[in-house]
Amino acid sequence: MFKKILSALVLIAFIIALNTPSTLAQDFENPPCDNEVTVEHLKDNKYSKINLVKVTNFSNIVQKENVIEVTFSQNFNSKYYKEGDFVQFDLLEGLSTIEGTCIIPKGSSLIAKIVKIQKPRWFSRNAIVCINFTHILFPDGKNLPIVAKITGKKDYLQLGAGDTAKKIVAYTLSIGGFGTGLGAAIGVAGGNVITGVIIGGSVGGGVGLLSGIVSPGLHYKAKKGQKLPIELEENLKVPKL
Repeated sequence: MFKKILSALVLIAFIIALNTPSTLAQDFENPPCDNEVTVEHLKDNKYSKINLVKVTNFSNIVQKENVIEVTFSQNFNSKYYKEGDFVQFDLLEGLSTIEGTCIIPKGSSLIAKIVKIQKPRWFSRNAIVCINFTHILFPDGKNLPIVAKITGKKDYLQLGAGDTAKKIVAYTLSIGGFGTGLGAAIGVAGGNVITGVIIGGSVGGGVGLLSGIVSPGLHYKAKKGQKLPIELEENLKVPKL
């Protein structure tokens, strides 16, 4: 319930921000004189294709295909979200070039919209969450459009094979323990405890493994502060602070 309320509050705050006149957006529509001055660079990221930033008289333009790292603003569990919901991310340290130009100030946030969410499916297929980043929220309440997506090994949110393996092991152990106990009881009844334990363990473990594999996969979960790399799909033009 708390997470649903939190998600609703984020949505309300975002809608209010969108309806607030943005001088940043107005600056983009009517730039005074945006002459290129120099080219600077973002810190290298293993997923980056480029790291170029054009620094002009009135704005800083982060070139598309640059990668920015953001963090989850709060704990996230796909079980409590649906398509159309918004998720907030932090850019606590802001964004600056290696040369020292501040592009996005400290304490800014990014808003992403869930465009597709697939619940966990049978045979251990984990939930998938597809999101698109839509806006930057600045500490002073202004907002700026951004077109960006998740990058890396996957362009969507999903728990990995390691988490799936842990779930299967848990099923195997829980049901396997029951099978071992049942096998021991049969063995006692037949006068052979050791044989009963061995047979019960084998049968129970096999049932547990099969159940773990066939059962539904996992919801996507992330902890507050967990990092996520995102790639710009269009140039990001930010008026100078």
